[in-house]
Amino acid sequence: MDAIGNLRHLVERGFQGAPVHNDVGDLDALMYVRHWPAGVVDVVIVYSHEEAFAYRASGIDPDASLLNFPARVHWRQAGHPDSVTTAVLGLDEP
Repeated sequence: MDAIGNLRHLVERGFQGAPVHNDVGDLDALMYVRHWPAGVVDVVIVYSHEEAFAYRASGIDPDASLLNFPARVHWRQAGHPDSVTTAVLGLDEP
């Protein structure tokens, strides 16, 4: 499956998507987030057709920014959006 299909599956599995804009309003990335009980979060950030990053972390304050927080990272992967989103879809529940 390709990244677009995988992103659809992420949403079907409870991820919420949102655009990330820079200071002048240009689109920087697409961010998909799924919160689990007990402060665990899965995050996928797609920067371009060629670059994405994903991680699972705990110790998350749900009211704080997901880009700048103290947390324990349990898993992460960077690379092409196809492989990153496929890896996220393969994660077991925390």
